[in-house]
Amino acid sequence: MDGFENNSQCILEYLALFQALSAEEADAERCRQMWNTILEREQASDGVQLAPPFLRLQFQLEERDFLLAMAALALEMDGGLRNAFRRKYALALPTIEYGLQLISPLCPSSCETLAELAGNTMLCGLLLTTAELTAYPLERPLILCRTVLAFLTGLSAAEIPGCIPLMADETQWLPLHERELEQVESWYALGLENTLYLCAPAGSGRKTLLRRACGHVVWAKLDELSPLSPLDQDHALREMAALATLLDAPICAAPDPDRGLFRQLERLCRQYGIPLAALVEEDRELEGAKEVVRLPRQLSAQQRQAVWSALLPQAGSDTAPKGAMTIGAVLETARLALRTAAVNEWQAVTMEDTRQAMLQRGGALEFGVRYQTDVTLEDMVLSDHVREQLEMICQAALCGDKLTAWGLPRQREGVTAVFHGPSGTGKTMAASAIAHRLGMPLLRADLSQIMDKYVGETEKHLGRLFRSARENHCVLLFDEADSLFGKRAQVTSGHDKYANLSTSYLLQEIEQHDGIAILSTNLLSNFDEAFLRRLQYIVRFGLPDAALRETLWRQVLPPKRCAEEPPYAQLAQAELSPARILAAVRGAVVKTLGTGQETVDLSGIITALRMELEKGNKSLPKPLAELCKTGSGGNEYGS
Repeated sequence: MDGFENNSQCILEYLALFQALSAEEADAERCRQMWNTILEREQASDGVQLAPPFLRLQFQLEERDFLLAMAALALEMDGGLRNAFRRKYALALPTIEYGLQLISPLCPSSCETLAELAGNTMLCGLLLTTAELTAYPLERPLILCRTVLAFLTGLSAAEIPGCIPLMADETQWLPLHERELEQVESWYALGLENTLYLCAPAGSGRKTLLRRACGHVVWAKLDELSPLSPLDQDHALREMAALATLLDAPICAAPDPDRGLFRQLERLCRQYGIPLAALVEEDRELEGAKEVVRLPRQLSAQQRQAVWSALLPQAGSDTAPKGAMTIGAVLETARLALRTAAVNEWQAVTMEDTRQAMLQRGGALEFGVRYQTDVTLEDMVLSDHVREQLEMICQAALCGDKLTAWGLPRQREGVTAVFHGPSGTGKTMAASAIAHRLGMPLLRADLSQIMDKYVGETEKHLGRLFRSARENHCVLLFDEADSLFGKRAQVTSGHDKYANLSTSYLLQEIEQHDGIAILSTNLLSNFDEAFLRRLQYIVRFGLPDAALRETLWRQVLPPKRCAEEPPYAQLAQAELSPARILAAVRGAVVKTLGTGQETVDLSGIITALRMELEKGNKSLPKPLAELCKTGSGGNEYGS
C-alpha cells in the first residue's frame, strides 16, 4: 500500500473518516476499514513527516484519546461537521461526550472511561483547550489548543503569549563551559525529576548551553504573563507545556518575583514529565533547588580573547574589549564593532570600532547616573605627581588582563582607587578624564537611592549597582564615598549591627569588582581601614600652588576674551581651588554679558574674585587690593 505523500494528504483522510463517522447511520465496518487504511498508509510513509502519528508518539496517546484529538481537529477544520452538530444538539461547542459518541464505531466507551477522563490525562491537560472548565469531564469542550492545532495543520508553531521556541542552533559552539555542558547533559539524560537551576548573570549563555545540551528549548517569559487573567495565564502555561512535549524540549524560565507563575509551571512540568530549567542570577534565588549548575560571572581575559578571535578572525588581538564581560556582552560588542567598521568602510575591526561599540552598549541601569565624558587628562591642570598617578591608573586598567599571563597570582582585572582632598580640587573631573581615556562612560552612584532604611535593601541596591557598572562597562564613581565606606561602629544597637553588615557587604563587592571603581572623599580619615587596605591607588588632590593657579587662570580666561591682558600672576595670589577659580571667572563673564560687552574688563574680574573670596571670609591679596586702588592707567576700580 502506498504511503502519504505529504501531511496535508494525511489530514484530508482523517477529515473523510470523521465525515463518515458523523453520518446519520454511520457504517461501522466501513469506518473501521478507513481507520485501518489510514494507519497502514502512515506506516508506509517512510521519509515523510506526518503530524498525526508524531503527535500520538510524542504525547504517548492511547487510541481513544488520539481519536478524540483528531475529532476535535475535524470539527475545527470542517464547517459542515460543526453545523451538523449544532443543528442536532443546539449547542455552540462540541463536548468530549459528543466526541466519544462520534468515535464509538472505532473505539467504544467503557464504564471506566468517565473515571479516566476525570484524571489529568494528556488529552484533557495539554491537547484540549482549558476554556470553560466544568466539574463534569464529559461536558468539557472538545477544542484543540492552538499549539496542537497549528502543528497538525501546518507542522508549525503557534504564537503563544510569553513563549519563544529556541530551535536547535547549528552555529559555532564556543567551548567555554565544557564542564557545565556535561552537567546539563547528565541532567537531561537522567535527572528530569528535578528542576535544574542555572545560576549566572544575564548574558552568560545559559539558554545557549541548554540548546547545546538538549536541542530545542522553549523559553517561557513569565513576566509577560503577569498582566493576564489567571485563566489566560493557565492557558498560556499549558500551551507552553504542549509545545515542549511536541519538540521533546525542556522549558526554561526566570522565576517571577512571587514565584506564583513559576510554581504553577513547575507543577505542570512534573505532572507531564517535561524537563524544566530555572534561570536565576543570584544564590539567594535558589529556593528549593536540588540540582544547580553555576556558570562563571564573567569571562576570563583568555576566554574573552578566544571568543573575540572566533567571532572576528580578521581583527587583531589588540582590538578585543577590556574588562569584566559575559559572553553575551562580547557577542553584542562584536556585532556593534562590525557595524561601525562597515559604516567606515574599513576592511577589519579596529580598536576605535571596539571603543565605539562599548560606548553604544547598555544594560539595565539602576542606582546610578550614566554620563558620557568629554574632559581629558590633558585638559586638567595638575601637579606632576598627581598626573603620574592618574596615568598609572589608566595603564593598570588597560593591561589588567595581562597580569595573570605574566605570572602574578590571584590577580583581577579591576582597578580601585580613592581620590581625597578639599572640595573643588578636581577629584570628580579626574574620574571623568580617566573614563574618557579608557573609552568608557562614567556611572555615578546615586547614594540617595542606594541607602535604604529597611534591613538588607541597601545591600541589594549595591549589588544591582555593581551589576549595572559591569553590564554597561562603566567606570564606577562613588562621590562623597565616606558616607558608604565609613568606619564600622562598635555595636551598641541593632542599627549599628545592620550598618556594619552593609559596610561588610560593600567591602566584599569592591574587592571582587572586576571593573574600574573610583571613590572620592574630602576626609580620608573617615574611611574604614579595611577599605584602604584593599584600594590599589590613593591619590591626594591638594590645593594648587601659585604656579598652577596662574596656569588655571590663563586656561579659563584667555587674553582674547579680555579687554586688556589680565595680571595673571597677581590673580594667582588668591588661594582658591580650581572649581572656585572657575566660579570667579563665570561671575565675571555673567556681569560682562549683562552689560552687553564682548570682552571682560579687569574691574569685572576683580569684583567677581572678591565675591568668591568673601564666601570663605577671605579678602583680596595685597597686590590685587593695590591694583584696585590705583587701577590700570590711573583709573580707580570700585571697592
